Amino acid sequence: MPDTLHPHICKNCSNQFSGNYCNACGEKVYTQKDKKLSHLFGEAFHFVTHFEGTFFNTLKAIFTDPGKLSGDYCDGLRKKYFKPLSLFLLLVILYLFFPVFEGLNMKLGFYPQQKYYGHYAATKIQQKLTETGFTENELAEKSHAKSEKTSKFLLISIVPFTALIFYAIVFFKRRYFFDHVVFSAEINSFYLLWGFLILPFLLVIFIIAAKWITGQNNISVTDEIIGWLIYVPLVIYTALASHRFYGFKYWHTIIFCTVFYFAQKFIVYSLYKFLLFVTVINQIH
Repeated sequence: MPDTLHPHICKNCSNQFSGNYCNACGEKVYTQKDKKLSHLFGEAFHFVTHFEGTFFNTLKAIFTDPGKLSGDYCDGLRKKYFKPLSLFLLLVILYLFFPVFEGLNMKLGFYPQQKYYGHYAATKIQQKLTETGFTENELAEKSHAKSEKTSKFLLISIVPFTALIFYAIVFFKRRYFFDHVVFSAEINSFYLLWGFLILPFLLVIFIIAAKWITGQNNISVTDEIIGWLIYVPLVIYTALASHRFYGFKYWHTIIFCTVFYFAQKFIVYSLYKFLLFVTVINQIH
């Protein structure tokens, strides 16, 4: 048993304290008992059960009561939930290893065709061809390979960008920017869960079933249909969540979601992909 009568010097922060835990940083006083295998497995079991409880409570809140997670978290009710931003980062990591759907990874020929930065992209590509001596196909292959993982890591940037949009739209609510970041993390967690983790599995099952039923092997789903399948549920979710979180009236919700839809499309299809292009093209040597 730890000696609770005599002061200890915390090995983590050097604070002097009495008891089993440092009152400054929370570090525990470890004894020989803590070095037993039973204690090691006990800690692992506690982590798994605690993680499972908070994780599934969080998923339940997201899918059954949009906006509740953000509302509770900002109001201080946090113990039973996975932290919204931590959840988003965890989903980004899961998506990083997700093999079914490339999602936002674009081929090199996509960028010169874009309205806002197409000329810049074309110039940059030509400069890179001259600098490296690669053929267009070689540069395209290297770009696609590097973009595969970079596109997923850069998803982290979507949360602060979306939070800025929320802050600008509902500035009259006078909420802390922290609140908008939390709400953005919830919205974008749903975006990842639905658009890049759940929907791809459903589409794969649909295509396999359609091929089996029809006997045709050329069945596929167009990018336009996939876009609708992602964004319609996202806008509906955002409407329900914003109505609860910001306390909007219904006509406010309609305006909010309309602005959000176009702003989100701009972030994902213009700003995010521009950042992706610049990041990837500068990594190729």
